[in-house]
Amino acid sequence: MYRKHHIPMIQEFKAGRTDLFYVAENSDVMVKKGDLVIVEADRGKDLGKVTNDSIMPHQVQLLQQQQADTMNDGHRMSKEIHPKRIYRLAQPAEITMLVTKSQDEAKAMLVCQTKVRQKKLPMEVVDAEYQWDRRKLTFYFIAERRIDFRELVRDLFKIYKTRIWMCAVNPMINKPKK
Repeated sequence: MYRKHHIPMIQEFKAGRTDLFYVAENSDVMVKKGDLVIVEADRGKDLGKVTNDSIMPHQVQLLQQQQADTMNDGHRMSKEIHPKRIYRLAQPAEITMLVTKSQDEAKAMLVCQTKVRQKKLPMEVVDAEYQWDRRKLTFYFIAERRIDFRELVRDLFKIYKTRIWMCAVNPMINKPKK
């Protein structure tokens, strides 16, 4: 969990996803709220925005408790927080690449929506998000019940040649306004 020799911070990503990150105290990386940073991610690197640069240990525990209370498919999830590392500030060229990344995510969402309709799956795909290094592509969806989307994931993998992740979201919070 949280270690005293780290300075914890909260980073924000697409679809309101947040996570806890740290800069080691002996690091020369100076990060403040609002900065775009390159961070440790699922088997690679991601780019996120610092939303809180002065989180206290008791807030870390509160965040852990909130995540433990999150319901997923009707089962209580117990997730211990393991802060990930902030490597450095994002470079200007990386920041300008956000436009291309966003365009590619929009195209991927449309492809996934088409596949869902073709397969007549009872779900609504509402967003897509590439991990910064493109090693993972997450599709956010709304569904009334559990869905077997293994075939959909295989089809998407054949197209994108990267790890495909499907993430259910709360329709009241994440559904885009029409």
